[in-house]
Amino acid sequence: MISRPPVWVAELARRFWTAVGDPPPFPRDLRLVVSWLPNLHFVEVPHLSLTSAATHFARRNIPFPTTEPDRPLSGCFGASSGISLILIDSAQEQAEQRVALAHELGHYLRDYQEPRRKATERLGPTVLEVLDGVRPPTVEERLVGALRGVTVGCHTHFLERDFWGRAITSAAQEAEAAADRLALELLVPVDAITSTVLATDPNTLIPLLVTEFGLSPAFADKYAAILLPAHFSQKFFPRFAKY
Repeated sequence: MISRPPVWVAELARRFWTAVGDPPPFPRDLRLVVSWLPNLHFVEVPHLSLTSAATHFARRNIPFPTTEPDRPLSGCFGASSGISLILIDSAQEQAEQRVALAHELGHYLRDYQEPRRKATERLGPTVLEVLDGVRPPTVEERLVGALRGVTVGCHTHFLERDFWGRAITSAAQEAEAAADRLALELLVPVDAITSTVLATDPNTLIPLLVTEFGLSPAFADKYAAILLPAHFSQKFFPRFAKY
C-alpha cells in the first residue's frame, strides 16, 4: 500500500493550488505557476553559487547572512519584509531544475508563508511589522505565542553544510526533509500514481516517476522509498548537497 502524505503536506499543497489555480499537466513545470504568487519572485541563474546568489538577493534588499566560502547551488530561497526570491541554477538538467524549484517552493510555503499566515490569523495583519523586523512584539503578542518558531527579519535557505553536503543542525535537517516531501507532493501527488500498476509490479514506480512525472533519478529513488518503504530502502544522495 502506498503511504499517504502527512496532513500538513496535503494541506499546504491544497492551499497552494487554491491560490494559483489548476495544476499544469505532467511533468509539472512550476515556473509559470509560481509567478501567480504575490511578492514571490523567481530568477534562473546559470551556474548559481553563493556569490551570484548574494548579488541577486542584494537587488531585492534581502540580506545574505552567510560567511561560507563560495560553492555551487542548485537553488536557494530568501525573503525579507514580505518580499521573497527563489533562485535556480538554469545550467542544470531540466529534471534537476524542476525538483530544485519545487524544493525551494517547499521552503517558501512551509517555512515562510505558513508561519506568517498563522500569526496574522491569530494576531491580525499588524503582526507582520514584527515578523519583518520593523518593531519588537508587544506584550500581548508575546503572550499569545503565535510568534513561537517564526523567523523575524530576513529568512534564507542556503544552509551551512558538512563535508558530505548535509545540513548541520537537526532543525535544518528537518526543514530540508520537509521541503523535499512537500516538493514531491506538488510535483507528483500520491493520487496521481496508478495503484493498479504498482500492485502488479512495484519496480515500475521509479521508471514511472522519471519518465511520466519528470523527476530526477535521485528524487525518484527518494520518493519511491517514501511511498513504498517496505519495498524500497532509504538512501543518502550526495547530489542533494547543492540545495
